Amino acid sequence: MKRQTKLTQQEQEQLAAGQQQTQSSSAQEFASVEEMLRHDASRTPVPPTIAHRLAESIGPSSLPRERAWWRRFFGS
Repeated sequence: MKRQTKLTQQEQEQLAAGQQQTQSSSAQEFASVEEMLRHDASRTPVPPTIAHRLAESIGPSSLPRERAWWRRFFGS
């Protein structure tokens, strides 16, 4: 059997206000997917290990780059 409780008028108002506040704070609309991703990226911290690996991969390379085959072939 279910146990039913009666809420007072004040408790009902508090419950309704809490639900409205929760709904209004969690819902946000975006004009595009890109805007949503930018919003998410600005609020999500990058883990230090990934930030370090990314910095290494885009940093200056210590190895000299080999010339393209067509530049070697045509002598430019």
